[in-house]
Amino acid sequence: MSTTNTQKQAAKQFVKEWAGKGYEKGETQRFWIDLLHTVFGIDNPTKMMEFELPVKTITKEKGSDFIDGYITATKVLIEQKGSHIDLSAKYRHSSLADLYDETVMPVELRRAHRANDTAVLEAYGFPKDATESDIVARLFKMYQDLTQ
Repeated sequence: MSTTNTQKQAAKQFVKEWAGKGYEKGETQRFWIDLLHTVFGIDNPTKMMEFELPVKTITKEKGSDFIDGYITATKVLIEQKGSHIDLSAKYRHSSLADLYDETVMPVELRRAHRANDTAVLEAYGFPKDATESDIVARLFKMYQDLTQ
């Protein structure tokens, strides 16, 4: 079996094992450690990932909230929700175009997008006033540096 086929089989097995699970508070860490190890073959995933890190949010007036996971090397923030939570329920009657059109986008979604944009700029060390073209250019440069 090739590496790709091995990984596909591991992914299928992972999905079977995790089917029906999804308790966010009690299973998030085990889920990610299992995924990174079983499917992606990372020997010691806890050395590359941190859990329950405090973050500033726009939804809380004081203090901070917690992000479920953070992969330092790739600057990936993970916010996981329990399997019983339907994240699309609130926007079920909106088209994808509506959800991304600044002129008709729901206010709370626009705030979330802006907060996410700010977090991404911060994570990559980009200036807060960076334009979209500047950000894309910087990201492509980072990708180019990583792949050469």
